[in-house]
Amino acid sequence: MKKKKIIVTIVIIVAIGLLVAGGILVYQNYSNKNRIVTSFNELKTALVETFNLDKETNDESIKQTVTGTTRFNINPMLGNSEDGSDVVIGNLNNSSFDYEYRLDTESKRMYMDGSLLLNATELLGINFYQAEDISYVFLRNIFDKYIVIENSDIFTYLEESDQAVDDVNYIYDKIIESLGNNITTDDIKVTNQDGKKKISLELNEERLNEISKNIVNDLKKDKKAKEILGNSLDELDTTTSSSSSDNNNYLYYSIYLEKDDIVTYEFGLNDNDGNYSIEFNNGKEKSFVIKEGNTESLKAIIEESNDTTTINLSSDNIGIGTIKISDYNINFTIGSDALGTVLSANLTSNTNENIITTVFDMSMSSSGTNIDILTITDVRTVTDGIADFSNINPTNNIDINSLTEADITTIQTNLMTILYNFMGITI
Repeated sequence: MKKKKIIVTIVIIVAIGLLVAGGILVYQNYSNKNRIVTSFNELKTALVETFNLDKETNDESIKQTVTGTTRFNINPMLGNSEDGSDVVIGNLNNSSFDYEYRLDTESKRMYMDGSLLLNATELLGINFYQAEDISYVFLRNIFDKYIVIENSDIFTYLEESDQAVDDVNYIYDKIIESLGNNITTDDIKVTNQDGKKKISLELNEERLNEISKNIVNDLKKDKKAKEILGNSLDELDTTTSSSSSDNNNYLYYSIYLEKDDIVTYEFGLNDNDGNYSIEFNNGKEKSFVIKEGNTESLKAIIEESNDTTTINLSSDNIGIGTIKISDYNINFTIGSDALGTVLSANLTSNTNENIITTVFDMSMSSSGTNIDILTITDVRTVTDGIADFSNINPTNNIDINSLTEADITTIQTNLMTILYNFMGITI
């Protein structure tokens, strides 16, 4: 009797052990799947923080007038008389683009006057006037009437841009929710790599088609998603491919964890030709890496210091350039002295009261010789609180749908004549 009790006790202990082990296994599988699903939102947050995409939008109305001039200075040595590029460069260096625009978001009106001048003589001009949902376009030296475009509500589009961001976020959340409901623990692979826990979602063609179909069906069941996506949702192909899928080819999404913190997000494709991936590292080092197998085709390391973002570029562990971004300056350098050629560009902006000067310049250094390529200078004056539309009279107009073949031919002929003259082409 005593022996029987001992056996029963052992069986109970083993059963409890199996239940506990099974429970731990089920929990771990569920936890790994859940970690993959929740990581998509963590990735979105990390990208927003890295690129400062969460800046607050300004909902206040804007009323201002801006006038300015843009000038070009291109190195004449870059021109070639054989292909006519010397004429184009010479004309650009003797040209300026003068502009003015007035904006009043409260009254939903906007006006722009742009003029391309060659040797101080206007070559091409455009007047654009937006009054609520109607656009008026006048092409000086090309056509003698304003062209009217109705139902062109630019302001409503601008107002809806913030709502569009909310809509995109809503659809994104619904897709991730549906993905979590459709993937199984069989789609999840867990390994250890370089001391980090690696959790991967691997989907071959058959599983990818199946899950995609289910996600579309889930979106169709959601009233708000249908309102946002409209007809585009019905146009999505939700049929599962009938072709046999190669289980050796699959898409994958992996996360690498140190403790419970994700330090790397990776998207990739594994097929018969190799493994191709792009990863975002969000640990102590922030970087993007494009890989072919184990080779880093392109790597961009992102560093933040004193309100300046520095992006160091490399390929297969060889430095190929640097980009530096601050509030009023963007500078990039591509190449290196070791490679023999360095291309540099710099964009700066300075404000003095209501005058803003922006300069873009580019140069190239080769074998110790520096060559200035081009400089573009823009100087504009911003006057807030003033936007006068009283002198605009677009009554001499024609609806765009009423343009005749002769009108279109006139526009095309005049435009081509101006372009040919600017390029020094005789017709």
